[in-house]
Amino acid sequence: MASEAVGVQEAASSEALDEGVARFLGLGDTDAGVRIADIRAKAASELKRYGDDVIATLAQADITIPPAVQIRSGTHNGIEVVGEHAAREQIEALINGDTRLLKWFKEIEVLHEILRRAELRDSEELSNSQHFNLGLTSLGSIAFFSV
Repeated sequence: MASEAVGVQEAASSEALDEGVARFLGLGDTDAGVRIADIRAKAASELKRYGDDVIATLAQADITIPPAVQIRSGTHNGIEVVGEHAAREQIEALINGDTRLLKWFKEIEVLHEILRRAELRDSEELSNSQHFNLGLTSLGSIAFFSV
């Protein structure tokens, strides 16, 4: 009897998780659950939109791509530019000072973390020491993980 109650609780918890993830992804029907393909499509779409938006914002501040820019979560809930870029401090200030861009970056990071964990759930390759990175290049934006 006790194991049945736990099973029901886990199922209800899973359904609530699927509904929460579905809301986050902007999906309507979750009867079949959330598919990795849905997460992948949302992550790719948001990555492209964000990259285009950030590159346009940087252009308004006379910051051009190339050279490429590598961004990742930094300390104090902000982002940091990784590597040597002539406009590093200006880029960090622009994104960290714009709550819309900063929140959007965090949402993209979460999408890619969910996707990575789902894809590597049965692998020993998954590591908590890996960090999400977003690259801005002249060809568009890319997402990758680094150690």
